[in-house]
Amino acid sequence: MALALPLSKLLVLGLKEGATFDRLGYLRRSGCRCYKSLGRSSSHLSTQAFSSHVAQHPARFCAMAVATTEAVEVLVKAANGDPSRLGDCPFSQRVLLTLEEKGIPYNSKFVDMENKPAWFLEANPEGKVPVVKDDGKWVADSDVITQLIETKFPSPSLVTPPEKSSVGSKIFSSFVKFLKSKDPSDGSEAALLEELKTLDEYLAKNGPFVNGSNISAVDLSLAPKLYHLKIALGHYKQWSVPQNLTNLNSYMEALFKRESFQKTMAPAEVVVKGWAKHLSA
Repeated sequence: MALALPLSKLLVLGLKEGATFDRLGYLRRSGCRCYKSLGRSSSHLSTQAFSSHVAQHPARFCAMAVATTEAVEVLVKAANGDPSRLGDCPFSQRVLLTLEEKGIPYNSKFVDMENKPAWFLEANPEGKVPVVKDDGKWVADSDVITQLIETKFPSPSLVTPPEKSSVGSKIFSSFVKFLKSKDPSDGSEAALLEELKTLDEYLAKNGPFVNGSNISAVDLSLAPKLYHLKIALGHYKQWSVPQNLTNLNSYMEALFKRESFQKTMAPAEVVVKGWAKHLSA
């Protein structure tokens, strides 16, 4: 296997457990075993040696090497009352999860959404997060951003087949309606339960993830929303996902335990505080 890129510009994505280059001076980045060549240390591993390693252990590699020179710049919500901490925006976390799962280096900057700075409004006049910089231009909207990331960094693939991309799509809106509801008889709880049961039944036939054994974009969209559902409903309504929805509970547990999720999640108290203003009206 020939490598056309100099090692000083290689980012090796998605190494499985056991494929370690620590002794060669490479930098570990995340749970999917990402290693970035460090400029002057590139002589530690020749292209022939690297090619030989890939040839001998092809199963360890779930992605090709891609060229990168800079970390992706990401603007995300800061915690309410503490701009130095990551906030509770599920759409921001979706983008961070995508970057983590693909092993793409990034620099996140927290934006105080209660007191939006001028520089942020220049980047995105709509005043919404997340926002990423791509080729010198700011791009907003998590749907657009995650598709952009998939296009520019296709390996490892997080593509969800079109026929599965809408799985669980009504859960978040149903959750918000139930959370805000002050009328026990308005049907909002029943509507949420119906959506959760539908996802549970789908996972029973197609799981453990929406696209089977491999995590994909739709899981990374659902994970932060299910986390908010768990924390907010547990705190404000003393409500939890029914235990008999075993497939859904296992799915949530698997998502929340992933290293990518642990690294990008807002603490429970930040989520609770974030929803407080939406419930005070």
